[in-house]
Amino acid sequence: MNTLADSGYFVGLFRPKDRHHARCKAFFTHYIGQTITTWAVFTEVCALLAASQQKAFFAWATKAQTLGYLRIESPPADAIAAVWNLMDKYDDLPMDFCDASLVYLAINLKIKRIATVDVRDFSVYRLPGNQRFVHVLDEPASP
Repeated sequence: MNTLADSGYFVGLFRPKDRHHARCKAFFTHYIGQTITTWAVFTEVCALLAASQQKAFFAWATKAQTLGYLRIESPPADAIAAVWNLMDKYDDLPMDFCDASLVYLAINLKIKRIATVDVRDFSVYRLPGNQRFVHVLDEPASP
């Protein structure tokens, strides 16, 4: 089953002292499926991790992508109006470009599952049909 991944999930996974590390690692350990993220998320993660953590993140990403477990996508260049409309719609939060890129992918790839520590914002964002995101870090781990 495909799952979108936000920056906070990767930061929690690759920064052992992060307060979300245990949650992120528990999900990661039991997850079977493809993780989909955007270049915006990738960039934000690199800005938040220390150099040694970035190396670990890149090493994992390289292997995961080669094995088909990680897919890095981005909204196409002609989607700028759609991304801006999302950011404008949720201006009161506000929605940043990183979140907008993930919501855009969720809509276009029809994915509701997301690994995020940003439950507040992703509980507000809506998918077509007023559907909510499914926060996988809050799901019980499978045996």
